[in-house]
Amino acid sequence: MMHRTHISTREMQNPQWRNPHHPALPDRQGHGSRHPHRPARQSARAHRALACLRAPPKNFSCSRKRCNALTTQGSHLRWSNMVSASPATWQTTYSPGEDTLSLDIDNFHHLAQSYNGRYPGLNLMHMDSPAALFHTLTDRSSDRAWRAVVRLAPGEQHHFVADVRTRAGEPPSVIVIEPANFYTFVTAYPNLRRQSLQWLGAEPKWAFIGVGAQKSAADCVMFGVNFALAAHHKSSTFDDWHENLHQHGTIADTDDESGRFIPSPDAMLEFAQISLFHGEHFLPALFFKHSHSRSVVDEVEEHQPGIKDKDMSSSRRDSKSESLRERLDAFSVLRTGKKPYSASIETSRATKVRSALDRMLEP
Repeated sequence: MMHRTHISTREMQNPQWRNPHHPALPDRQGHGSRHPHRPARQSARAHRALACLRAPPKNFSCSRKRCNALTTQGSHLRWSNMVSASPATWQTTYSPGEDTLSLDIDNFHHLAQSYNGRYPGLNLMHMDSPAALFHTLTDRSSDRAWRAVVRLAPGEQHHFVADVRTRAGEPPSVIVIEPANFYTFVTAYPNLRRQSLQWLGAEPKWAFIGVGAQKSAADCVMFGVNFALAAHHKSSTFDDWHENLHQHGTIADTDDESGRFIPSPDAMLEFAQISLFHGEHFLPALFFKHSHSRSVVDEVEEHQPGIKDKDMSSSRRDSKSESLRERLDAFSVLRTGKKPYSASIETSRATKVRSALDRMLEP
């Protein structure tokens, strides 16, 4: 269990500030690590990506008032401490758990503020229950695109992504994107659909897409943020799907004969009025960028030949190209007692936390 951490102003202003819970953390110059040897299977790129969190944000030399204010906000300090662990610790022993997920939820507004500022039109928000989503969907005053990471059910920790188009005077359309195995939540989703019919009636159009990239218990919120960003980057494609959904009740074009958009024939889902589409058949590579398992990407490759080698880069700050194959190879790790898997989502969390902290400390 993570404990609340108090960091003094002097410690925060010290250029060689260290995380008190991770004494092995290298200093700002990269010296002094007590873990001189990396695990044999550790990816050098994953090491570098996680190591970028070892120093405090660039504006940590801040006023006493602002630094003192930060020390009172234990949640996001613990959040930053979590991703500031030494790369060796992350690669061999650290595995995100419920504490990590709680911190992601508690600090979501910082991530949303950071990325909404960077990408106008993203309109990302967090919703703590399906009821909050339904309430927002009742607004039919304007044409608007927005995304939300939504708690699947009260009392549950799991979240999904909703990509939404509202229309002035007309019913909205909603594309739900499930990062993990959809059938893991085969009870919760029919409940959600039933509640949506009670709240909103049958006019709003819904589609559900299963991705299956998440194989962990605690990364749904971070997958949600990445999926919302991916949907924004591919907004023209999603606009087409939403228009099809609004006009015809399915995301497929009326003349599509590819077979990629055939919903699951599951009788229980049909009874619940859930059209479940299999994302591996048609989603762009960007949605599989952080897949935990190589087998997921292999399955996507089976349905979309050549997708492993397509450029999926989307960063405005880094113009380098990157394919799914390269991403998997770069972030492959082997943890003690576990099979090799990709730590890409964890380095994504580290990068996003650091970006949010930098933005919080801007004058």
